[in-house]
Amino acid sequence: MVSYFVVIGPDAGAHKFIASLSALPKVQPGTAHVIDADAAWLVQCHDPQNTLSRDVIQHMADTSGVDVYASDAAPAKRKLLVADMEATIILNEMLDVLAAERGIGEEIAEITARTMAGELDFEQSLVERTRRFAGTPEALLRDLCRHIQLAPGARALVQTMRASGAVTVLATGGYDVFAEVVARTCGFEKIFSNHPILRDGVMTGELRPPIGTAQTKQNVLLECCATLGIDPQMACCIGDGANDAAMLRACGLPASYRGKPVIRGLVGLDIRHGDLTALLYAQGFTRSEMVGL
Repeated sequence: MVSYFVVIGPDAGAHKFIASLSALPKVQPGTAHVIDADAAWLVQCHDPQNTLSRDVIQHMADTSGVDVYASDAAPAKRKLLVADMEATIILNEMLDVLAAERGIGEEIAEITARTMAGELDFEQSLVERTRRFAGTPEALLRDLCRHIQLAPGARALVQTMRASGAVTVLATGGYDVFAEVVARTCGFEKIFSNHPILRDGVMTGELRPPIGTAQTKQNVLLECCATLGIDPQMACCIGDGANDAAMLRACGLPASYRGKPVIRGLVGLDIRHGDLTALLYAQGFTRSEMVGL
């Protein structure tokens, strides 16, 4: 079969990856084309015996210090971006930040980690964590927004795709108070998030139904595609944990940012070395086309 690789990183790493491809006895790499000097290369490869598994590609990429988007089609600019928020568009897990402020950081962080690894049901986990935040003032939630750290390249990813005509959606299982700040800062057009119930300016420990889950994210993807009149193959999605798996399976360009092991096998691009602009290079964007750098 024919495979396409977008090799993202410094030229030295790209050359090392391409040399690794050439050294494989059953693989026939074609000519490497520069997408952007010292940033991204495109390599078309003939793999008649289908020997290039995702694990093999990722091992060569890690050894070379680059990120690699592997696909059976040439790069194409997508019409829709659906992105997870926590540990993807932002570096934080905001419920862990809140828990640390409330003095229950260790127990909440453990629940979060097990949930993102796919060991716990997301909805039950979120309900349980939210219950433990009962009594939290809304003012504290808003104050914690100052701790939000955007992932490198997040603003450029969103603003470049918007500038190219794509619709950008932030879909998170996190709280609306945090999602609204992130969406405004990055430039997302739509937000889907969870809504903690407040009474007299204080969290009750309950969530307003329906609760957003992994299935919700997939539904958001499919509903946005239907509204836009596009096939899900023309959408790209990015996440990091188990609750992103359903939407990643359903789109044309699934990517992860420092992805958990549970989803690495689902994506064509796991960004481990560079920043979120890697998802732009994977679509064929050049640096000169990028906005918000």
